[in-house]
Amino acid sequence: MALTLPKTEDRRKSRLHEFLMEDIREDLLLECELLILSFATGIQDAAAWPDYSCFASNQTGNTLFLAIGVAGLTRNAYSFPNIGVSLSLFVAGGFIMGQLGNYIGVRRRLWLLISNLIQTLFVFCALIVQHQWPVKRDGPAAMAVIALLAFSSGAQVAMSRSLKITEITTAMATAAFIDLVVDPNLGKLKNRLRNRRVMFIIMLVAGCFVGAFAQREINSKFPLLLCALGKALVSMAMLFNRPIEPRRSPSSSTENLKV
Repeated sequence: MALTLPKTEDRRKSRLHEFLMEDIREDLLLECELLILSFATGIQDAAAWPDYSCFASNQTGNTLFLAIGVAGLTRNAYSFPNIGVSLSLFVAGGFIMGQLGNYIGVRRRLWLLISNLIQTLFVFCALIVQHQWPVKRDGPAAMAVIALLAFSSGAQVAMSRSLKITEITTAMATAAFIDLVVDPNLGKLKNRLRNRRVMFIIMLVAGCFVGAFAQREINSKFPLLLCALGKALVSMAMLFNRPIEPRRSPSSSTENLKV
């Protein structure tokens, strides 16, 4: 009996290692996970703008306001420091997490779990900061919240882009709108790429409305809680993604036929 226990434990460790090292396949579950992240992104940005006068994910908008601010065209319509923090931390999140993903393997289950858990943790940390200090547009607490949310968003976009499901960016809707309307197969009954774009736009817009109304009717913390829970749900769902099936070589197929 004592001799079999180590072997059993080794087999369990081996199965766990194989499970974590699997590359996950592109299927409906993965699409749904990215759509949930899109929904969470909409909630997050709708909650960030009223409080901090900048976006955590929409860096196109932040870049525009940055240029307007430098030109001195408007005042008090945005927070210049918050925009700088958001833009720089978004790029940092994309760079750090993107390069780590390239090193570990962008489709590897272990990396996807790590990336999603880090993103979720950062949103929860932003929620804790909001809970501990009064919500103000400017100041160290505001910059801390924006930095955490922006880094999480950059990591999320880097992860989604690396998966090569370009129709679901999880953050930017401009390209999705145009790609949808110029699709030569727009009117066909079966068009998976069109369906992805439509669902992405619906989920992102729905998240924006949910975040805005949650912010208005409850408080600033509730939308961030919804965003964090959505990311946590995706993290758990990554345990159930199916792996890419290894391709069989022609020689092995021939041998199987002979047997």
